[in-house]
Amino acid sequence: MEMIDLKVALKQTGALTGRELKHWYRIKIQLVLAFVQPLLWLGLFGQAFRLDALAGGMGGGMPIELAFGGAPNYFSYMAVGMLTVIVLFTCTFSGLSIVWDRRFGFLNKLRVAPIPRGIIPMSRVLAAVTRALLQAMVVLVIAVAFLYVPGLVGLDITNSSFGAMDLLTMLGILLLLSLGFAAIFVAIALTITNQDVLMGVVNLLNLPIMFTSAALFPTAIMPDWLRSVANYNPLTFAADGLRQVCFENAVSIHSLGFDVLGLAVFSLIFVAIGIVVAIKVLKY
Repeated sequence: MEMIDLKVALKQTGALTGRELKHWYRIKIQLVLAFVQPLLWLGLFGQAFRLDALAGGMGGGMPIELAFGGAPNYFSYMAVGMLTVIVLFTCTFSGLSIVWDRRFGFLNKLRVAPIPRGIIPMSRVLAAVTRALLQAMVVLVIAVAFLYVPGLVGLDITNSSFGAMDLLTMLGILLLLSLGFAAIFVAIALTITNQDVLMGVVNLLNLPIMFTSAALFPTAIMPDWLRSVANYNPLTFAADGLRQVCFENAVSIHSLGFDVLGLAVFSLIFVAIGIVVAIKVLKY
């Protein structure tokens, strides 16, 4: 009987997750923006900010590889961090569909449906995770492809033994990061009924999370108090772990095991919080 219930729950979760993804890819402009945005980030931000010349001043005269955590240049450092930023921005808007479903009455239909309460937010989380991982992989491909475009700097993966397992490790790190952030913002959306308020909260949180991390800039250039915060930001855990996978002799903030453990704890805590919030908010 428990096995049947589990199968039913998985089927219900899959159905609601599929609904979310269909809403995403059926609106063509959203699909185009999802893949154009990473190109703009890398092409404009990545190519315009060339901090390689400042590496000596940033790192106290140390070589570029040390100033940028083992990356051969700033673009490579930034491009790996950009994978985590894309995940963050995709997941911050994962709760918007809940506001619309509440306005059009679909959420009320789900509340009276014979399904576990936790399935409702979990389906939104899984849909956001899928979108985030797809966009992150697009960023990775574009960043590497820039190596072959004359006049552009590209992502130079210096790990000579980089292979399928390393790519799976990167996906696992991004999966944990996206689960945690999607769970946070879906839980927030469940408690907010106004779209404008939700957008205000999202914009209040996403930029501080990004800039208090090692995603785009080395923590070595930050003040001591900010560095102590940034070193334990989930975005830093993910970016630091990804750089250890991509670069030979990476200069890491934490060990790879510590980064993965930190992300696992972060993800588990906020997925659990999201389920608890759903049970309370979506009760009959």
